[in-house]
Amino acid sequence: MKPLKLSYILLGVLLAGMALTGCSPVVAPAAAQAMATPYIRATAAPAATRTPLPPTPTAVLFELKPTSTPLPIATSIPEEFIHQVYGPSGFPAGVNPLTGLHAEDPALLNRRPMAIKVTNFPRSVRPQWGLSLADHVYEYYLEDGLTRFVGIFYGNDASRVGPVRSGRFFDEHIMRMYKASLTFASADPRVLEPWLESDLKNFLIIERPGNCPPLCRIGPETNYNTLYADTHLLEEYFTERSGGNNGPQNLDGLVFDRVVPTSLQEGKSVSLRYSRVSYNFWLYDPLSGRYLRYSDTEDDGTDVQPLADSLTGKQIAADNLVMLAVPHDYYINTATTEMVEMDFLGEGDAWAFRDGRAYPLRWRRPTPDALISLVYPHGMHFPLKPGTVWFQVTGATSGVESWDQGDWLFTFAIP
Repeated sequence: MKPLKLSYILLGVLLAGMALTGCSPVVAPAAAQAMATPYIRATAAPAATRTPLPPTPTAVLFELKPTSTPLPIATSIPEEFIHQVYGPSGFPAGVNPLTGLHAEDPALLNRRPMAIKVTNFPRSVRPQWGLSLADHVYEYYLEDGLTRFVGIFYGNDASRVGPVRSGRFFDEHIMRMYKASLTFASADPRVLEPWLESDLKNFLIIERPGNCPPLCRIGPETNYNTLYADTHLLEEYFTERSGGNNGPQNLDGLVFDRVVPTSLQEGKSVSLRYSRVSYNFWLYDPLSGRYLRYSDTEDDGTDVQPLADSLTGKQIAADNLVMLAVPHDYYINTATTEMVEMDFLGEGDAWAFRDGRAYPLRWRRPTPDALISLVYPHGMHFPLKPGTVWFQVTGATSGVESWDQGDWLFTFAIP
């Protein structure tokens, strides 16, 4: 499939239209505005790259009233029509607290989540394996203008996830939030050595002689992007290595509701620019009720194409898309080395996108072992759509703009 191209002429038409219609963007601080780059916009998702899913019925609350006619015993109200709110705590048995869905295999919930690092660059590693089966995925800034993923696998298993790459400072937040094991391909000594001297030591899974499976090299020996994990075998490996310390953990924090919350703002598309070479685009697909992922194809910042999952053959999609404004700071920033730390504790701004609507929110994480919560500015919990969540980690000073058409642009920035 050919990449989608946005010309600068189209950009001019879009901005001119804003002026004529009188719509006003939400403008970030001046320092963040200076980093704004051309806006990516696709008019429609290419039909050839995805398999359409059946429409998701609108959630309705039914009130059953007494009647003289007995209800048929075999009749039940489909789950998708029931107004059922799950979370932020007290999840029923068999309900995944990371998705708000009943697990197809409830036995999988009797374990710790598994966090697995997955590379995003060079572009030759795409399409990656297994990300569509993760309950949560975080994408965050790595260094040199690039990003990387960490997938949280809990309610599903994936026979191949990867390519698996190295860890960064941010991954400690993930491990502590989810009480998860971390599978990665080693790390800089300034990252790894503190972990090995902490309480995280027994939860680190790194490639070493004798642990294939669950971590195996698949591909040319000269290519370092050839390490892959099998989550089912990872679970068995970790359970044996930890002496059985692989039971279910407290994953309270999120709220799920099938009913779409009221919002005056549309969220039809979301574009995020981490740098000139790393940018992505999400387009809401009303047919499936999900956001479809497109990724950069060129260094000039204007081309995107659908990002697929090599394991399923389908385009990456998310039921919820959440932008997290997290303070970033340089641990090292020289001509040859860039290392970034993120202060993912306390609270900060967030934006959630579900069902084609946009919601300005706050994220909260009061303690290192607390899972993130999403709340409205007045403090009430925000209900995510039951399903997967893709978190895009941006900087606290990153730019954000929106237009009346429901198009959003986020521009990453570090102070």
